[in-house]
Amino acid sequence: MKKYFRLVSVLMMVILTLSFTGCGKKDDVETTDIDKADITETEKKEEPEKVEEPKDPRDKYEAFDLGGKTITVSGWWDVVAHSDMEEPDPATALPEEIAKYENLKRVEEKYNCKIEMMIISWDEIQPKLTTSVMSGEPYADVVFLPSSFSLPAMANDLLMPMSEYLSSNSDAKTEQIAVQSLGKILGDEYLFNAIGLPNNGIFLGYNKNIIQDLGLQDPREVYNGNKTDWNWDKFIELAKAATQDKDGDGVMDTYGYSGFINTGLASLVVANGGSIFDDAAGKQNLDDPRTMETIEFINKMYNVDKVIYNAENDIWNYDANFNAYKEGNILFFPVLSWMLAEAKASLPFEYSIVPFPVGPSGSPDICYAAAYDGFALPKGTKDPEKIYQVMEELLWFFGDDPAIRDDSTMEWLQTLYLTQEDVDFSIDVSANNGKIELYEYVPNFPMGDIIGNVTSGEMTVSQAVEAYKQVAQDAVDELLSKAK
Repeated sequence: MKKYFRLVSVLMMVILTLSFTGCGKKDDVETTDIDKADITETEKKEEPEKVEEPKDPRDKYEAFDLGGKTITVSGWWDVVAHSDMEEPDPATALPEEIAKYENLKRVEEKYNCKIEMMIISWDEIQPKLTTSVMSGEPYADVVFLPSSFSLPAMANDLLMPMSEYLSSNSDAKTEQIAVQSLGKILGDEYLFNAIGLPNNGIFLGYNKNIIQDLGLQDPREVYNGNKTDWNWDKFIELAKAATQDKDGDGVMDTYGYSGFINTGLASLVVANGGSIFDDAAGKQNLDDPRTMETIEFINKMYNVDKVIYNAENDIWNYDANFNAYKEGNILFFPVLSWMLAEAKASLPFEYSIVPFPVGPSGSPDICYAAAYDGFALPKGTKDPEKIYQVMEELLWFFGDDPAIRDDSTMEWLQTLYLTQEDVDFSIDVSANNGKIELYEYVPNFPMGDIIGNVTSGEMTVSQAVEAYKQVAQDAVDELLSKAK
């Protein structure tokens, strides 16, 4: 019996030992598996993530083979990158110049084509386009047109509407990152151009030295304080204060305003909520009360308050009236950016800008803007859809980095204005407040006769409008009849 119990005890000890040993091995295995899992997970985390190359937004355009075709673009200066341009030196060239060249080569390879830039003089554009389109052989695949000729070209059926060649994929029809239509004129869209920092606003420049010397309130401070306070009354108050005969010889030495009459007229009409020619409605608006109110205000400036410098007593003397402000004795004058590019270095005074003052019937949030020049496809252009796609991609030279496009324009504007505040102001007003007035581009529109008779005192505003409004409507009808 003792032997039996001794045997049982030994067996139980063996079993327990094996059990503990087994448990120990199991724990070791599980720990090892966990450790391996942790190591594997750590290795996974430490592996660098795969970064996808950003897609070029221009890849949305499908390539096609133009078989070595040369696409001809016409303009009075180099408006696009072209195949004859030299490769820019990376050490000295602007990023924009390098990007345009590289994009040109990419476009040439993608579409198997060349880009030719045909330079012709301003005066050649209208007759050359007219003659070539009428013959059925446009002289260029793409034409860059001045705004002054665009309206007659549309009316005379010389241009293709964009609706005839824009695809559903076109940037001008979708995101508008690089290219935009310049809007509907005569019922359709005809002109397009590259998008960039807006700089087509027309402002009222003012001589800060005169403001300071006379202790007058700064116009921009008035505008910034309350836009509606910068109005015709305030403008006349300052203009009258600046119109002075300083030496008592009976001749005014300083004046409140000077500039070519057409620019001031359009700016003041728009600032008063009016228009002279409504292309959408197909009518002249000379007899609109807001337009007549503006013409009366101009008459008052010339003949009652006498604050306008009129060179050689001739309102149509463009050069003399346009450039009078450069002498430093004019308080207010119209300003476009390109004007300052030509004049800034020689101006003997500091200057700033403000919108034209709001009229009693207008809104301070709308001001006159110059019509942009733009690209168009002449009637009869072959493969217009393909030509336009190449043009759109050629103008999209900056890829996904608009700074390449905008930086040089910003730097240019900074050379024109004296402060960054003025630069930003010019961009903001151009972008958000501009309204185009097209009456100047209607052949035989009698605006000059009306203004001439009113400012000379030959007619009242009512008499002049009554005498010429039908002449104006006939000119509009003649233009629009060609567009039908």
